[in-house]
Amino acid sequence: MGQLKFLEENEVERLLGVPSLRSLTGLRNRCILQLQAETGARISEVLDLHVRDLVLAEKQMTIRLGKGGVTRVVYWHSDELTMLIEKWKQRRPESEYLFPTIRSSGGKGTRIEPRTYRYQFDRYVEKAGLPGWVTSHTLRHSFATNFLKRGGNIKTLQTILGHKSLAVTEKYLHITDEDVRKAMRGY
Repeated sequence: MGQLKFLEENEVERLLGVPSLRSLTGLRNRCILQLQAETGARISEVLDLHVRDLVLAEKQMTIRLGKGGVTRVVYWHSDELTMLIEKWKQRRPESEYLFPTIRSSGGKGTRIEPRTYRYQFDRYVEKAGLPGWVTSHTLRHSFATNFLKRGGNIKTLQTILGHKSLAVTEKYLHITDEDVRKAMRGY
């Protein structure tokens, strides 16, 4: 396996700044992007969310039956995301899903297809001036890498990401030359 690709925190911020919060689609997609960036959730897990799966006062998200059939609870940290989700909930189309399609026949939003979201995501990546290899799953890698860089525990990360095996989570223990340089100069 090659070097795991991830975004630095400033690159994630650039990406988050692309969707227009003035449009319903932009607001919805910003919430989706930021939830992924702050929780490490897979795009399919975010697109499957229902309104009942979030407790805004606790900044808590329940991922029901994630990959491997595991239900887990994760948390986000920013008040900004809470505010954006509150705004979205007031304006969103009627649907069983938290982040449904905006336009659909019958006026009721349906689940966003990952392929449809991928098209929008790719446009955001381009507008942010990020490399073409960036996918929504890159946000998961970025969350995990930055969590560990900030001193997070590998076992905690395993739980957050919903991995059954610690060996799967250990791929995020990659060390860059820059990490070594910083560590050795501060020693």
